[in-house]
Amino acid sequence: MSSNKQNEIALAAVKLFEQKGYRATSVQDIADAVGLQKGSLYHYITSKEDLLMQIAHQAILQFNQQLQSILAEDISAREKLERMIRAHLTMSIENLETTTVLWREAFSLGEGPQEVIARMSDEYLNLVTQILTEGVANGEFQVAEPRVTALAILGACNWVYRWYQSNGSLDASDISSVFSNLFLNGLLR
Repeated sequence: MSSNKQNEIALAAVKLFEQKGYRATSVQDIADAVGLQKGSLYHYITSKEDLLMQIAHQAILQFNQQLQSILAEDISAREKLERMIRAHLTMSIENLETTTVLWREAFSLGEGPQEVIARMSDEYLNLVTQILTEGVANGEFQVAEPRVTALAILGACNWVYRWYQSNGSLDASDISSVFSNLFLNGLLR
């Protein structure tokens, strides 16, 4: 089994799932996109759902690994939160099609695979909550509900796939600065 071909299939699936939606994309569409017969495609994939699961799993795994490395650094909670926001937005924007598939299409997975993605997403939420809890404990943050605050931050960061335009005036770094400023300094003078 060629990992190059599997990679090509995954990339084609991401593009199709992002453009047409998971449900509207057929296995034949994926096969056509990579120049294979439908039957030959099954040499590389088990099912369309398994392909979506692989894409979603790989994406959320990257988010988790990146955040774990930030948490391992010997820096303040404020710096960890700023780096988390920057890393999250940068990865989301640099992989916009995959991010869109993750946040928009992963709900199409069956119960078992959906639980795996939900568990990994919860792990990520717990890591963000940990940053906030650490910041409260050392007096950096005033946060009454760290988990709800983490959900608000992640909601804002995850929603970027809906409105980000690559030809817009702000890049990932600019947006990270806006978000960090908002969450760390608030709106009031």
